[in-house]
Amino acid sequence: MAKFYITTAIVYANSRPHIGHAYEIVTTDVIARYRRMLGDDVYFCTGSDEHSINVYTKALEQGKDPQVYCDEMAKVYKDLWKRYGISNNDYVQTTEERHKKSVMQLFKKCFDAGDIYKGAYEGHYCKSCEAFYTEAELDEGGICKIHKIKADVVKEENYFLRLSKYQDKLLAHIQNNPSFLEPETRRNEILNMIKAGLNDISVSRNGQKWGIPLNFDTDHKVYVWFDALINYITAVGYASDEEKFAKYWPADYHIIGKDITKFHCIIWPIMLMSAGVPLPKKVFGHGFLLNKGEKMSKTRGNIVDPENVINVFGADAIRYYFASHITNGVDGEFSEDAIITCFNSYLANDLGNLINRSITMVEKYFEGVVPAYTEAAQTPRMKEIRESIDALATEYMKKMDVLNMSGALEDAWKRVAIANKFIDESAPWTLAKENKTEILGNVMYLLLEIIRVTSLCLIPVIPDTAKKIWDKLGIQYTELLPSFENEMKFGKLPVGTKVSKGEPLFPRIVDEEKEKEKGKKLK
Repeated sequence: MAKFYITTAIVYANSRPHIGHAYEIVTTDVIARYRRMLGDDVYFCTGSDEHSINVYTKALEQGKDPQVYCDEMAKVYKDLWKRYGISNNDYVQTTEERHKKSVMQLFKKCFDAGDIYKGAYEGHYCKSCEAFYTEAELDEGGICKIHKIKADVVKEENYFLRLSKYQDKLLAHIQNNPSFLEPETRRNEILNMIKAGLNDISVSRNGQKWGIPLNFDTDHKVYVWFDALINYITAVGYASDEEKFAKYWPADYHIIGKDITKFHCIIWPIMLMSAGVPLPKKVFGHGFLLNKGEKMSKTRGNIVDPENVINVFGADAIRYYFASHITNGVDGEFSEDAIITCFNSYLANDLGNLINRSITMVEKYFEGVVPAYTEAAQTPRMKEIRESIDALATEYMKKMDVLNMSGALEDAWKRVAIANKFIDESAPWTLAKENKTEILGNVMYLLLEIIRVTSLCLIPVIPDTAKKIWDKLGIQYTELLPSFENEMKFGKLPVGTKVSKGEPLFPRIVDEEKEKEKGKKLK
């Protein structure tokens, strides 16, 4: 078993989840489930960023102790991720003692290396980002590019990390290891930042009431971004479990939003270099989930509530939409209309109808028993379809291995389309009338095999539905399928197995408002 450690960015605890959070964690979950399916020893971590001043302010506004507030918000996220079928192994709250221990150990290593020093900062600071910016990094008038608000000008005494010392080393690492940061557009952005020159950054805040105090200067709290990034090593035992840390670190994937690549690809690796800790293998900066062309954020007031969405559509519709209809690495649009269209077209019409029609015919023509596939009755078209089934595993894995989930599912759905077309081409009802039993048996077996291999491709995306498909086919699998390539080969569906149509898996989603409008027009 190969180890595979994957993380999401951790969420700010000062607000409830929005659909962008769901997109990131579902995408990461699909990757984690895929690697588990292949037999890897997967560790999947997410968590909450809780030492933000915005979190502290929010707690006080609600009349709550900050820790009580953070625990309540963590439960909100944990409960929602269960509903979305997220299979994370760990959830790090940055207020946990194990995390504080990690932060202090890493900070001390950087300090002992001579890379943290005391100085004065004067410049721009965005309260929403809780980040310092140069004028060049802001829009005209000192406006934050992300939150579209004016950054404050602040002056304070802080401790600084010597980013400049590691500029050449980091540049060489990224240039020599292009897979460290993907996609290429993100990598080029970071390379340009490094080549333009790195300024030392603040890693503490003076006079704050909330945060992890420096043990050698208690007037200072660890800067929230320095604190938050360390969650990735906290989760796998840094400063608390040497054996676990040696097993899982370095991370194989950090999955993050493209707006925080600077923190993860400049600040984080330099922190690790300074402390003598190996760098993560890959950082992948996904695009934004857009609402009418704009990034969703509380500041902009365009947030979609992922709890409301799952209440309406269920987890399957949303998970499948994220994986199949948003190209990982670029921005993608989210709308309820798109969810409905995707579900009805791809799941209800394409796959759902294929399953329903195929099993109905097996029940009608073969008493619900999987017929044998007869080589003597094989036509050239049948041979083509067999070869297409055998080729799917390689195509699917090649794309999943590079996080191209939409491409992998597109390949699977090409087979679904072939099957639906083959029903019309072969006309099983005519074959039955003409008593061409062997040819009819071949047609049925090919259809059922396409359903079976498609269900295996769906294990990482909609695992509960994959199991329901297996029930209909009368077969037994688990979500762990280290023999995936072998099981994807044609002919693995046992002859003589009893199939059962049962209830439809994907009842069409009806937009009630649109149906009412149609009714009005007809009148």
